[in-house]
Amino acid sequence: MLKGLWQCPKCGEKFVTPNMWHSCGQHSLEALFARSEPHVLHLYRRFEELVKACGPVTVIPQKTRVVFQVRVRFAGAVPRKSHLQCSFGFSRRRDHPRFSKIEQYAPRWYGHYCRIEKEEDLDEEFGSWVREAYEVGQQKHLAQESGG
Repeated sequence: MLKGLWQCPKCGEKFVTPNMWHSCGQHSLEALFARSEPHVLHLYRRFEELVKACGPVTVIPQKTRVVFQVRVRFAGAVPRKSHLQCSFGFSRRRDHPRFSKIEQYAPRWYGHYCRIEKEEDLDEEFGSWVREAYEVGQQKHLAQESGG
């Protein structure tokens, strides 16, 4: 069984461990996308729709990115001038030509990054990554390992 989330008394953000470092900042999507071309915000909105179709999610705009969280943060986007840099957390490494970078952060935590330039990039394959990352955000793999 997974423990409840700790909530920062200052900003209200929730984390899996108490007193986890964070900036306590309050940011807006408008400020985050202010330097991007208008179609980049459109791409982000489509990405957000795909994430929200998976189930309940918390959207957290930060200074340089926006992240999505269920129990943990499992996906995110960094707006650039003419494209969106999307990221996913997977419990395994997934090699694919569309991933520009893959980093292992922990034994069961791999960050995968891809560039989104046009709506066609948000295809069914991209949707399957969103769904897999959402399950990681729920920490289903940990619940299964502990028999929960």
